[in-house]
Amino acid sequence: MPRRKLDLESVLKEIERRKAKKIGIQLPDGLKYKSEQIAEFFESKGYEVIISGSHCYGACDLDLDLLKEVDVLLHLAHTPIFELENVIYVPYYVDYDVEDFEDVEIEEKKIALIASAQYAWKLQEVKKFLEEKGYEVELKRGSNRVKMPGQVLGCNYTVLRNSKAEAVLFVGDGLFHPIGAKIYSGKRVYRFCPLDKEFEEVKVEDFLKKRYLSISKALNAEKGAIIVSRKIGQKRLNLALNLKRKAKDRGKDVEVIYLDDISPQVLENFLYGYYVNTACPRISYDDIELYSVPILTPQEFEIMLGLRDWENYEVDEIP
Repeated sequence: MPRRKLDLESVLKEIERRKAKKIGIQLPDGLKYKSEQIAEFFESKGYEVIISGSHCYGACDLDLDLLKEVDVLLHLAHTPIFELENVIYVPYYVDYDVEDFEDVEIEEKKIALIASAQYAWKLQEVKKFLEEKGYEVELKRGSNRVKMPGQVLGCNYTVLRNSKAEAVLFVGDGLFHPIGAKIYSGKRVYRFCPLDKEFEEVKVEDFLKKRYLSISKALNAEKGAIIVSRKIGQKRLNLALNLKRKAKDRGKDVEVIYLDDISPQVLENFLYGYYVNTACPRISYDDIELYSVPILTPQEFEIMLGLRDWENYEVDEIP
């Protein structure tokens, strides 16, 4: 049975080496329910603990304000994008059995293997297992934004760049990453989740219909704004200003809004009919139902402006 592994003991020596007394804990939103348990662990070792309450989408989203208040910041569950002094990354893995892939049957024989961070650590073993089943398996490294072979982020699919595979197998839970992989690669994508043993081919038609509807609604709005995040790994101000210039050239005036946490509650204070999101792509893709107005990606805004054809739809990536 797969189990989640969060090895807090492994960072104690590093904390001690840095002679830290006050530590900050930053968790992704899906793990914040563990904050009390984690804080108690470190407090039992004699440390003073402060928990970050800010949203956390990934390692692009370090709590730099909390870092100023503590000796070290423990950032849990994500692999490093930035190597900052006094930030310690604590891995969070799903330990699964590669023999669970015995029932995975893919029509194509040349496959690229990808996974989210919690599953990518075991892809070398998965590769060997699938090769023994007769598949030709591609397991590549992506850009410096990702740390493990086969790892994908919601904003980075470079492991699939120039892939020679006929199809892609994503290992992990949820559909966000495999949908992005399918649009990015243009190949058939399959998903296997070791937690519930679910195996499926990933379809994107419903996803693309929702994105097309968002663009159509934005076209009918009078005013829009471009969102820029101040977060260290999400800030794309130059992109926002470039999009603003492109919009002006096409006769559309949009404003640029500089924000920290982006949420429906924050944007409700404004009266814009749509937003263009240059921050984390998941805000546009995953949180679409939370917002009362369209939240477009930069590429979708280019479609809206007539600068890109719908047939050239691309997922938003952060370089």
